[in-house]
Amino acid sequence: MNKCPQCGQQRKADEYRCLSCGCFFSQLDEILAAEEAEKERTSFKGRLKAISNADDLKQALIDELSSIKQSTPNQTFITFVVIFAFIFALIVSVL
Repeated sequence: MNKCPQCGQQRKADEYRCLSCGCFFSQLDEILAAEEAEKERTSFKGRLKAISNADDLKQALIDELSSIKQSTPNQTFITFVVIFAFIFALIVSVL
């Protein structure tokens, strides 16, 4: 589909929406745009952007860390703690 179904403006490259009226070019494009937005929101860059755009940076960081901790399985969390403790013990013993 090379033209907008509502206003008839020419489609540019990989745009999902019409630049003039905001209409999606097709249902598939709408689904792809939603998936891309979700992927951006859950990526590291997207999370950093959400934290930096928040009014209270400290609270936004705390909320993000707690959501990461809740989504991480307990065994993985324990493994990370053991790894960090081991690295800390190695560094302290060298110093």
